[in-house]
Amino acid sequence: MRYALQTGSVAWLIHRITGVLLTLYLFVHLYVLSHLKDPAAYMAITSLMKHPLVRLSEVGLLALVVAHAANGTRLVLLDLGVPTAFQKKLFWAAVIIGGLLSVFGAVPFIGGAH
Repeated sequence: MRYALQTGSVAWLIHRITGVLLTLYLFVHLYVLSHLKDPAAYMAITSLMKHPLVRLSEVGLLALVVAHAANGTRLVLLDLGVPTAFQKKLFWAAVIIGGLLSVFGAVPFIGGAH
């Protein structure tokens, strides 16, 4: 017997994975911030933030936040009474809107304002 992934299952999986990754990021972020007590450490971190790999990871963080927020908005709409018959349309709307927000939001990180 094969299990077919339904739209709701995929949305659930995306929401859980992005939630776990954002939680892990939060712990790392707080750890880094707690070690910025002296000016030398601060300058080292600010110079590291200009590295292209770090900028790319910021784009990934943006995509995680947008995906989690878009899927969360979809869930709130379903909880507020939007019929579950619209779940697939809401999922694809969240994917499209989230994708557009991620792409346009990535411009400042990659090559826009410094």
